[in-house]
Amino acid sequence: MKKIFAALIALIMVFAFIGCAKKEPKFYEANAVADALNLNLEFGEELEKSSAEVALAIYGIDSALCTNAAIYNGSGATADEIAVFNCVDDAATETVYQAAEARLQYLYEGYSSYGPDEVPKIEASSVIREGNTVILCICNNFDAVQKVADSAAE
Repeated sequence: MKKIFAALIALIMVFAFIGCAKKEPKFYEANAVADALNLNLEFGEELEKSSAEVALAIYGIDSALCTNAAIYNGSGATADEIAVFNCVDDAATETVYQAAEARLQYLYEGYSSYGPDEVPKIEASSVIREGNTVILCICNNFDAVQKVADSAAE
């Protein structure tokens, strides 16, 4: 009886340690996430990928804040855009997050007069922060952005 009791206690302890184990956070590599979003979401026009330098310039972000960046955007006829930034640390992530929020506001203000049909799409979008990664995606089905980004994460 003592052996069975000891085995049960040991088993309970194993499950307790497994349950308390920290999960490794996912890594959201900028290019992989941006590519997955472009392939798996609905956009009003075909988007074209530009360089990391272009992404940083459009968002006004110092290159020292990011280890990588990816951007897809269209002709300007729609507000559709994907931007993903891998930041160097928490402080850089906050700065990049604020820049992405400012970009979203800029697009909202511009399309409010230029292309009001795009405004609901911009309003439905938001900036996502996952660890030291910042994601902005303006598309027809924003509700799916997190799921697609998670599936592309390592």
